[in-house]
Amino acid sequence: MRGILVATRLILVVMAGILAVVLGRRLTGPTADPGVGMVIESYGGAVDLDSMRAARLRILRHVAGPDSYLPAMLVEGDSMLRRWPERTGDPLRVHILPGNVAGYSPDLRDASRAAFVRWERVGAIPVRFDFVNDSAAADVIVRWVERFPLRRAGQADIRWNGTGWIVSGTLTLATHTSDGFRLERDAVYTVAMHEIGHLLGLGHSDDAQDVMFPTTAVHDITPRDRHTARLLYGVPPGSLRLGVLDR
Repeated sequence: MRGILVATRLILVVMAGILAVVLGRRLTGPTADPGVGMVIESYGGAVDLDSMRAARLRILRHVAGPDSYLPAMLVEGDSMLRRWPERTGDPLRVHILPGNVAGYSPDLRDASRAAFVRWERVGAIPVRFDFVNDSAAADVIVRWVERFPLRRAGQADIRWNGTGWIVSGTLTLATHTSDGFRLERDAVYTVAMHEIGHLLGLGHSDDAQDVMFPTTAVHDITPRDRHTARLLYGVPPGSLRLGVLDR
């Protein structure tokens, strides 16, 4: 835990430095494009771009380590982290729509609900869920389709604001594979576990043993999933890119 706190402070220091550089450039107006390794001035003094890139890489390695796929997430998401604010006292309101498509049965609804409960119990993040009957009041909607045209059985769509805080989400679950085979309760539970991870802000893992691997067959959250989620919810959302300084 102490290591996570130290790494979090380092990330905040680097992000503050990046913000200072960007604000400084905006206040002084357009300038010539800085070359690689050029030193520019910020509120904290001279900032060497190469040094900042190296510091960023060191921080990410320190934070993530081999027990997390946070670096893979950053590559997939263009170095953007998105997550919900802390929602323990005010749980996320989840509305599960009744299915009116072929293959739907109440046990599939139970499976999707059980997946939310599992994430709440072992996800190691400050998010709780409250299942509500009013869809208009929900933060997250769960809906059903008979099948997807592509080879998938679930899809998570999230909306976020300009600073990376997630504000709402939709989870779509299929009752059949794209080939037309009916999905049983256990399969829907597994798909829901994966897609709820996306709803919470997680990207794809690079290890087939994790529930967040793109084509997962894992039926439960792994220690690596849990560690990555905990890291994600231990830092502010937003961009960790230094590309803005390369212009």
